[in-house]
Amino acid sequence: MLCKLKPALFLFIALFAMISLHLASELADAQILVPIRPFNPIRLGGVFTMGLAESGGLMQPSALLGTQLSNENLKWIGDNCDAAAFSPNCLHPGIFQSVMQQHPLFTPLLYLYATSISEKPDQEGSVGGWNSSLAPKILLDTNRKEMPYPSPDGHWMDFGSRTWAELWRKRAAILTQRYGVQGVVAAELPVNNTFLPEKPEKYPDFNSLASATEKWLQIVHNPNRYLLVAAAIQFGQISNHPTLAAPPGGNEPGLSGLLWDQYYPFMDGAWYEGWVRPYWTGLPVSANEWERQLEAADRAALNGQVFIANAAYHNRAELEYALASYLLVSHKQGRLVIQPMPLRKGLRDDAGFSLAVMRREVSRYSSYFNIPLGSPHQSRHLIAAHGGSVWRRAFDYGVVYVNADNYRTVQIALGAPMVHPDGEKVSDVTLPPHSGAILLYNTPGG
Repeated sequence: MLCKLKPALFLFIALFAMISLHLASELADAQILVPIRPFNPIRLGGVFTMGLAESGGLMQPSALLGTQLSNENLKWIGDNCDAAAFSPNCLHPGIFQSVMQQHPLFTPLLYLYATSISEKPDQEGSVGGWNSSLAPKILLDTNRKEMPYPSPDGHWMDFGSRTWAELWRKRAAILTQRYGVQGVVAAELPVNNTFLPEKPEKYPDFNSLASATEKWLQIVHNPNRYLLVAAAIQFGQISNHPTLAAPPGGNEPGLSGLLWDQYYPFMDGAWYEGWVRPYWTGLPVSANEWERQLEAADRAALNGQVFIANAAYHNRAELEYALASYLLVSHKQGRLVIQPMPLRKGLRDDAGFSLAVMRREVSRYSSYFNIPLGSPHQSRHLIAAHGGSVWRRAFDYGVVYVNADNYRTVQIALGAPMVHPDGEKVSDVTLPPHSGAILLYNTPGG
């Protein structure tokens, strides 16, 4: 019997050896994917419409002028950012090829307007040139006249028009292929378009805008061709119809019944301009809205979606609150990125959309943006503190605390001295409303 089995045994050994050699060869050829800034849990990125040139000043209006992204800025993006979006007129085809070869985990995106089009195909955010066939699908005011656009060569398109949505979908797919990007950031959705001069005739209230947004997202969502990253302002509003249960991995209790859950099946990520502290108010969001925003960001990060969080700040303490909030839901390598929006005298409130400003802020607050915390050990959780509760999350080399409450100040007694990003050693922390602390362990000799 043993003699009869020997040929089969020899054949099995030979096949096993061949498979092993093949796998070894594939592994040898395989590229090891190294995260961008691998030892840093803070992932950078954003939507950049200004300051893309080699020179021209911090606020040079790149997208408005069609100024190209410089090679030096392109390199900085690749070395520091996980996801970045640009208007097509600031790019040339294949621009991200070398970056993707060096940083395969980088996610390049196009910045496109969802509800408008320009007569000039190379205008900021436009999906292509206007043509006469689109005339019946323009957006009308209450007098049945065309809704005026801020510039004479632009047109607002009917949100609920299937013809417009299908055209947008087709052109978005062409543009993403042309520029070699992975997706699009869809700006100016019906529910968050603040540039309309008045209510359109067909969409007199928020519910009608919300329904039009859902219909538009559902038609243009094309996951086999590109990632759809939706502008998410107002997504914390209550849905005008019951929302379906989120798929596995997507259930977040604070988002149930909101537009976040209503639109979740039709998008591959979100861009939230007013994350934690909107730049147009300079004030922190309420504790309830803060929780909704963190749940949305956490869900996106856990599911590999893009989430661009624009957080404003006036000073170091407000920046630390934004970064600490981000660190509560960040993951080792994901597409949850934070874009600093500094509010500073002499700068526009939206200065953070300048790549030159971003680079300056990352350099100015290097000890914060490059904090060597390592990887997180746990999910965020509430702990008791003197004066109330506080959010906490532990990392390899430190701890993050956040007090998102609207009114209470809390004190935290640390078990041992820790080190603040600015180098100060502390044994306790006082957190007023809407504040946070990022702390490193005080290692011997530190």
